[in-house]
Amino acid sequence: MLILQRSHPCQKDEDEIDEPAVLEGESAEYDWLVIETAMEVVTALATALGPQFSELWKIFESPIVKYCSSQERFERSAAVGTMGECIEAMGAGCTPYTSRMFKLLLKRLSDEDPEAKSNAAYGMGLLCLHSTDAKEILPNYNTILGLLEPLLHKNNGASESEARLLDNAAGCVSRMIKKSPDSVPLDQALPHLVDLLPLKEDFRENEPVFDMIISLYQAQNPVIQSLTSKLLPIFEQVQQPPEDQISEDIRNKLTELTQYIRSQ
Repeated sequence: MLILQRSHPCQKDEDEIDEPAVLEGESAEYDWLVIETAMEVVTALATALGPQFSELWKIFESPIVKYCSSQERFERSAAVGTMGECIEAMGAGCTPYTSRMFKLLLKRLSDEDPEAKSNAAYGMGLLCLHSTDAKEILPNYNTILGLLEPLLHKNNGASESEARLLDNAAGCVSRMIKKSPDSVPLDQALPHLVDLLPLKEDFRENEPVFDMIISLYQAQNPVIQSLTSKLLPIFEQVQQPPEDQISEDIRNKLTELTQYIRSQ
């Protein structure tokens, strides 16, 4: 906690030490490395404690939120990423903080930095999926989609950071659909989302994307069924190397779905 507040002894100036001062740039880099490591510890605690971390978030929320609004893009990106990882770990335990988290993540969805925006999309999708505060989340679906919609139209020529942003935008929309399919205009969102597939950079987001697609097929949704000709080649592609594109569970489900579709 002291490290996140920049109050730990290792972060204090060493004016009284009779040694050459560290160059300012090197000192700032070391200072941030310490803080970033502390954020990783917070994430590890959240992962270990799961929903019980909800009580500890009260302690860490203030300094992490402060970094989310930093003037430094790498500080914003790291802090927003930490919040997203904590939301994932807490699951429904994030619900008491829904309003504050939502406002912050929504603002960062307009961040000029692709990494910060990407992490915000990741965190927002998880908040929509896990929070049980439907009164806070569902009425704002259109606002979230309005910020993500331009990203769903970009695909060609994306840099690595931009590709990751597109992947996380796809993951966010997929989690929103999985949580409340009736709150998303599927006829508008799904065709653009499918055009982003297969994901290029952040394979972890394949899990929510294909989980959502499979659930819509199970519900016999007509919009997803109309996209079958586009999706079948994608199903085959993600089951090819590299192996880490999808989990074994999703691989098995896609195999079953493909067999079912072709048997019709």
